[in-house]
Amino acid sequence: MQDRGINGLIDKDPSKDNLFLISANNIFMNQTSQIKTLLKEQLQMNELETDIFLALMKSEKTTSRGFQEKTNLTVDQIIEISKGLENKGMVIEINKNEFRALHPRFAIVNRYRRICQANNILFKKNTLIDNLGIMLENYQNQI
Repeated sequence: MQDRGINGLIDKDPSKDNLFLISANNIFMNQTSQIKTLLKEQLQMNELETDIFLALMKSEKTTSRGFQEKTNLTVDQIIEISKGLENKGMVIEINKNEFRALHPRFAIVNRYRRICQANNILFKKNTLIDNLGIMLENYQNQI
């Protein structure tokens, strides 16, 4: 039975809010881990590339305030990795040494298409790749 406050309203138990936040955080962390795994396995990206790409999904560009701190990499490392992502068709250079990620679905399909071309595989619809694009879009839109 829930307690009623002075005005007859139900008093909220703040510990339930904390449980919700912990649960939401765990779901977010699991989703991020799953996205990173899929990027590595399906799109042949390494750990640093996935870190930079996911950071770009959350930031406007590599020169955005706080971007370097989020990645724990030097500016030169960020530039080098971003150029590799550009070669993979996932980011664009908007100014000299300043990069921005493409739309999540476009970036994922671009990369998949390049892998197919490099391996002489017929490029066709791939549900796993499409779902990864949707997951990334949702990741980008989360706070």
